Amino acid sequence: MKTLTITLAASIVLAQLGIPLATASENSSVHDLAAAKSFAFGGVGVAGLMSEGERNLRAVLELPDASQQLQAALAHATPAGELYVLVGLRKCDRAAYQKVSGSLAVPNDNVEVARGCMISKEPFRRLLSEIQEGRFDDYLSRPPPGPPQ
Repeated sequence: MKTLTITLAASIVLAQLGIPLATASENSSVHDLAAAKSFAFGGVGVAGLMSEGERNLRAVLELPDASQQLQAALAHATPAGELYVLVGLRKCDRAAYQKVSGSLAVPNDNVEVARGCMISKEPFRRLLSEIQEGRFDDYLSRPPPGPPQ
């Protein structure tokens, strides 16, 4: 009972200070998305399962403040994480996507990409062009690939 009272009091104080209360899983999804090592949509691998990056992006897009979370994640994202953030912003907040993509310092890095069973390195710039062309938009409108989670 004492723990519940302390937790409730802390929640009220944080809410009054304007600090959002996010669950650990929400924070984890944003953090893991930003830390992505590879970029993949649709079924990947022999089993055709959803990539961890796509799973995290879908979880972030379910948040009421998805756009803000994605924009904040961009500051510390890996190149693959940046690509996921851009796909997410294009999906949930086109104005923020336009602003961010227009001011993004585009690296010359290659990014690990999984397409089906194939894993390769592709130029960040080419993947960015594919995002701008809307080639990944449809993936997030489809049900997740593979068996139900």
